[in-house]
Amino acid sequence: MTVLEHLYDIPSEDELAMLVGAATPHFALQIHDRVASYARSLPASHPRQPELKRQLERLRQLASHGEHGGQTNPDLPPRASLA
Repeated sequence: MTVLEHLYDIPSEDELAMLVGAATPHFALQIHDRVASYARSLPASHPRQPELKRQLERLRQLASHGEHGGQTNPDLPPRASLA
C-alpha cells in the first residue's frame, strides 16, 4: 500500500486540535487537505462536520493571511536616540 492509498481514521477532537492547533502558514494548505479528506468521508449530517468546516476556514485564512503572533503594540518604554 502506498502512502496515498492509506486510509486514516477520523481524528478525535483532541487529535484534530493537535493537528490544526500548531499549523503555520507554510503548512496550512497541506493540513487543510488532510482535514478536508476527513470531512468528505463523513456524511453531511455527521455531528463533527461543523467543527471540521470551522477548522477548514481557519486553515484557509492562515494560509492566505498568515499570523500575527498575538502581539500588536508592545508596552515598552521609549529608547533614547542614538544621534
